[in-house]
Amino acid sequence: MSGLITEQEWKGLTLKEAIDKAKIKGFTHRIVEENGKSLMVDADPKNNRLNFRVRDNIIIGVFPG
Repeated sequence: MSGLITEQEWKGLTLKEAIDKAKIKGFTHRIVEENGKSLMVDADPKNNRLNFRVRDNIIIGVFPG
């Protein structure tokens, strides 16, 4: 993993671009919201995981955990 996560560097990427970028930076990922619908996720936080909010295959939000 490298660097801090800022939402602005991820917003606007396609889901594929974001997944590829996460892998390069050493993060795993999961989708927590898709097209306005929250998805079921487990509650175990991980310091190497990014949570993506996606609308029409575009990242609209990201946060660690």
